[in-house]
Amino acid sequence: MDSLLPAPSSTEVTVAEVDGKLIQLRNASDPSIDFYVRAEGVLFQHLQMPANLIHPDISRITVKDLPSQKSLYGILHNGFMMLIETFYGIQNLVQTLGQSFPPNFISNAIFNTDTQRHMLSLEEELKEYPANLLAWHPYVSIFAIAHKDDAIFLYDLRTETWFPEILENELLQKDITCMSWKPLGGNILAVGCKNGICLWEISLEQKKVSKNGPFRFDAWMRYINYPGHENIVSLAWHPHGSYPLLFIIYYLFIICGSADGSIILWNTSFGNGTILTTNRKVAFLSWSPIGEILFSSFLDGKIEIWETQRWTSKIINVPTPFRHPVQTACWTKDGRVLFLSFCEDQCIRSLSITPNLDVEWLPEEYMSFSIECNGRTVKQLAIDPTGERLVVCFKDTPLLVVFHAKQPTLVPRGSNLLSVQGIVRGPKWREPGEEDTTGETFFMSKPDPKAVSINFAKHFMKGALLSLIWEDGQISFLPFYFRPTTGK
Repeated sequence: MDSLLPAPSSTEVTVAEVDGKLIQLRNASDPSIDFYVRAEGVLFQHLQMPANLIHPDISRITVKDLPSQKSLYGILHNGFMMLIETFYGIQNLVQTLGQSFPPNFISNAIFNTDTQRHMLSLEEELKEYPANLLAWHPYVSIFAIAHKDDAIFLYDLRTETWFPEILENELLQKDITCMSWKPLGGNILAVGCKNGICLWEISLEQKKVSKNGPFRFDAWMRYINYPGHENIVSLAWHPHGSYPLLFIIYYLFIICGSADGSIILWNTSFGNGTILTTNRKVAFLSWSPIGEILFSSFLDGKIEIWETQRWTSKIINVPTPFRHPVQTACWTKDGRVLFLSFCEDQCIRSLSITPNLDVEWLPEEYMSFSIECNGRTVKQLAIDPTGERLVVCFKDTPLLVVFHAKQPTLVPRGSNLLSVQGIVRGPKWREPGEEDTTGETFFMSKPDPKAVSINFAKHFMKGALLSLIWEDGQISFLPFYFRPTTGK
């Protein structure tokens, strides 16, 4: 690279991107504000998660048992189960893999020190900050946030209000590790916990119980626990089906991975599961955008990919000397390339995957363009729904890097798909400190907070909207105003 990319100064904060240019502001009189206003930019308010749940404004929702669905399932079962078995071979999958359904296959050889160390590290990381997980609703501007004390908060960006109650279950919803909304049926939120999955069915329409009373909403919870399979570390809904006739059935499947060695394909409608793999310690799972490929990474550093028509798989050779599991990954919009970084990785790697499971490692993207970001450890990658903006945050710097991502079909085979666009600096530390002699609250002098989770909203009319959770509990939003080149 001919020149280094400068980072925003410590007195600046990044508020948006407008037509490929990141807008950095110093103060309220910064001249860039006029440019941003003329571009019809919006300044989203910052939110703050409480450090603990002992707060006067926090109320608990009364959890209801899910209504009986046996009658509905009975009607659907006879007509649809044959289609499921015929086209997707869920039952035949077990025979194909030569596996069975033992009640408990865990042994000391599987649940060993590596697994315990991985789970302990994951739990410590998730409990270190007020919040660490955020999931956007698939088709409305609502998101869920997992608090470190195992409660779920809901926020409506349309009205800029919190839902009045939190979702929690002291017995079952313990040690949250992952969560995701159900596609094409976004009133269900799957929450992965240490010993199982909580399925929350939520009425997103708030209502008043009395004329002057607070708004309330209804929620029911169902619990999934496959005997003998614990330590849920990753879950992923199938995005949608490949055939118009069958997508109604197929998207009901959810994949969950457990660090004790198994990947389970679970049908949430009929309440049954199929073991996809055993004797592996799962670290990461991800469906391709159209659901034709399932990507999995294990604690021993191995990568396995599945095509979901016949459920055949292939082990991928990992570039040496990496023998770490995948830390983070995200797909291009067409599902042909997966951007990923391994644990302790300092670059972005690109893996090209065809429907026939032919793979090719593309050139890596190092952060050598920036003195401040070069050599930093990647924490998370996030790509927007248009597939044109990729953002990376790091474990050891508060800065983030924005890349312009190209569609694999629009560049020569083997070309680099990423080009750096700019560097983002977030807000100052916002934890309230002690009061001074005048009784006014001041903020403690601390280093700028690092981003602990970044997620793009599923829909944003003028480009893309990134949400960021910071280690001090702040939640901020970074809009990207641009016209997608390929359409949404």
